[in-house]
Amino acid sequence: MSTSVMPFSVPAHGLEITGSVPAIDHHSHAAYVRPGEKLATFDSLETEIAAGYVESRIPADAYQQFVRANRAGDHAAAAALADRHRIPALRDEARELYRTTAFDRALTLGCDALYGSGSREAQLASARTRLEDYRSLYDDALTASTTRMVLTDVPDLDPHEWPVERYRQIARIDPYMFPFGHDTYVGRGFDAQRFADILSEKLTVELAADGRDSPHATLGEYREFVARSLRRRVDAGVVGFKIVSAYLRTLHFEHVDVVDARAAYDALRTAPAGSTQPVARKQLSDYLVSEIAHLAVEWELPVQIHSGIGHSEPGLRIANANPLLLEEFLNTPSLNRLRVVLIHGGYPYASQLGALAHSLGNVYLDYSWMPYLHSHLTVRVLQEWLEFLPAHKVAYGTDTAHPEIHVGATLLAREALETVLQQGLSARIWTAAQTSMLAERVLGGNVAELYGLPR
Repeated sequence: MSTSVMPFSVPAHGLEITGSVPAIDHHSHAAYVRPGEKLATFDSLETEIAAGYVESRIPADAYQQFVRANRAGDHAAAAALADRHRIPALRDEARELYRTTAFDRALTLGCDALYGSGSREAQLASARTRLEDYRSLYDDALTASTTRMVLTDVPDLDPHEWPVERYRQIARIDPYMFPFGHDTYVGRGFDAQRFADILSEKLTVELAADGRDSPHATLGEYREFVARSLRRRVDAGVVGFKIVSAYLRTLHFEHVDVVDARAAYDALRTAPAGSTQPVARKQLSDYLVSEIAHLAVEWELPVQIHSGIGHSEPGLRIANANPLLLEEFLNTPSLNRLRVVLIHGGYPYASQLGALAHSLGNVYLDYSWMPYLHSHLTVRVLQEWLEFLPAHKVAYGTDTAHPEIHVGATLLAREALETVLQQGLSARIWTAAQTSMLAERVLGGNVAELYGLPR
C-alpha cells in the first residue's frame, strides 16, 4: 500500500461530525470489468459519460455500428467510423463541458488524493502504473476515504484477490429472470442492449456451472436450477441480491400464478429465434422475481433495487423506473420481511422513495451515486429523509468501479451529511449526541445491521 495515501484531514475539510467515522460503502462496483473488456483507468469513465453527447450528434445507425464494432473487437471498423463522424473530437468536447459538474469535482478530489495534485495527464500516467496491482490501488482508495468495507455488485468476486474483510459481493438476480433472452431493443443508444448482453452472458456462465448449455425443458426444473445456483453463490460469499431490470423493463412486478408462468416459459422456449413476445417475457420475469424474493426472505438476504435515472446515454426509460411502480410487489404479504434497499436516491423520485420507506417498515434507502451527480440536491434529499425517517433507514454508498471516484464520492457524501447534521444541530432538530449517532448509522452502522456485517 502506498505510504503517501492518508485519510482525509478532518480540520481541512471541516468534517467535525462525519470525518472520522469508518464507512461501509453500501453500493460499489469494485473489481468490476465489463465482459469482453479490460481493466481500464479513469479516462474510460470520462469516455463513458460522453456517450450521450456523442450519440446525440451522429446518425443513430452510425452510433450503433460504432459501439458494436468496439464490442466485437473490430478496431479497423471502429476507427473508420470514429474518423468519419469525428467521435474523438466529440468526446473531447463532452469532457470539457463536464468540467463544471459534480462528477468532475469528485474525480479531481480522488485523483489528487491518490496521485497528488498536478495535471490530469500526469495523474493518468500514475494511474496506468497501478493497473498491475489494481487491488492495492483500491485498498489505497479505501484508506484515503476512511472506508472499512464495500459491498460490490460484480458478476464474480475472487476472495483470494479481494479479501472478505474489505470486499463483499452483491449478486444481480436479473440474469435468472430472463432465461430466453430479451426482445430486440429498438430505441436510441446502446445502454439497454449492453445490459441485456451482460445479463445473458452471466446466465450462460451459471448454466454451464450447472452442466448445461441452455435453459431447462420445464419451468419447475429451471426454478430448481435458479435456487441451486443462487444458494451456491451465497455459500461462496454473496451477502445480498440486486435488481437492475429498470434498464430493460418496467418496475411494475405483478403477481403471476404458476400456471400462467409455466405457459409463458413454454411459449418462450419453443418460440422461433428472433420472435417478439413482450407479454410472455414480462409474465415470466414477474414470476421469477417473486420466487427469488421469497428465497431472499428464507435466506435473510437484503435485495437492492435500482430506480430512477440511468447512465448518460439513452436506454433506460425513466417513467418505467418510478419506484412507485414497485408498490404491488412490495405490498405482497409473504414478502413483508424482505429487506429492500432502494438505491442511489432514485432521482428524480427521491421523495417517492422517502414515502415508500415511511410506509413500509422493510424498505430502506441509500444515497449512492448522488454525491457525484448533484451535491446540492444530495443535501436537500438527506434533509428530507433524515428528518422524516427513523435513524435506521438511510445508508451511504458510492456506485462506482473506479477508486478515484470512490475517494471523491465518499468525501462529497460526508460533506453533504455533515452539512445536514450541522444545520439540524443549529436548528435544534437534533442534539449533538443524535448527530453523532446518525453519522455512525448512515455511514456504516445501518449497512452492518442490515447485512449482518461486523460492527
